[in-house]
Amino acid sequence: MPTVISHSLVGVVFGKIFSRRAGIKFWILSIVCAVLPDLDAFLRYFGVPDEHMFAHRGFFHSMIFTLMIAFFIVLAGFREIKHFSKERWSIVACFFLIGLSHGILDAMTTGGSGVGFFMPFDSARYFLPVRPIRVSPFSLMRFFESEGKRILVSELFWIWIPSVITLIILKLAYDRRYSKKIS
Repeated sequence: MPTVISHSLVGVVFGKIFSRRAGIKFWILSIVCAVLPDLDAFLRYFGVPDEHMFAHRGFFHSMIFTLMIAFFIVLAGFREIKHFSKERWSIVACFFLIGLSHGILDAMTTGGSGVGFFMPFDSARYFLPVRPIRVSPFSLMRFFESEGKRILVSELFWIWIPSVITLIILKLAYDRRYSKKIS
């Protein structure tokens, strides 16, 4: 799995791409949505075996769970938006894509189990054909002892730099579009 920092960054980038919303509530919920699937990693401490549907990268990384979370976040966090309105559906789609980014990043890592995108309907776990991101260990101590530097360099190259470039392109496109409206 990529680090929490990388999942959060991609959540913010997707928030910028797919929504015009602003405000601290939106950004906090974007980050929560981006990192929430990794709560399943703690289930191993409760005896959930690695091959179980509720193990890490299982159901909590699925598209069904991601959609449920997107609906819940919008229902609980954006009560002011009219039900069944275009704005509500667009923000649900935004949070769905933010949550989906988590599984996509995990499916691009060099280790761990694949991602159960289609659980509970399909128990298979999938990786993407391209897997350049070094997998981060569950243990914080292992991260700082051995692999940390290589993982951060991998994420810098494959996640952070593309994310920053995307934000710069969005900013330039927005500034260009906005300057045309003024003139």
